[in-house]
Amino acid sequence: MIDTMIRKALEARIAAQGLDWLKVRHLELRSADKCLVVEIDLDGEPAPVRATAHYRLAGSDLVIESVETSKKWLTEVARLALARHGGTIELPGGLVGTMARALL
Repeated sequence: MIDTMIRKALEARIAAQGLDWLKVRHLELRSADKCLVVEIDLDGEPAPVRATAHYRLAGSDLVIESVETSKKWLTEVARLALARHGGTIELPGGLVGTMARALL
């Protein structure tokens, strides 16, 4: 359930940024390690790209602190994007948001 909620928040953020060439294939939350493992399809790439993002909670937000990918060039792009735009994903409010923060 929490993976689905984070996936929807991530997909909404991707859509809001106009990144229609990027699709989330799989998302796995590893709360013990405070990391998200995401497999994405990128237009022009022959195979899915795997990304691991380390996160922390800040109030009602999930903050991505670092990203490593299976492609060196994409890791560098992600680092630049985090530095420029930040990596904050707003979690939903209410009971669902409270549960999400407890499980993260």
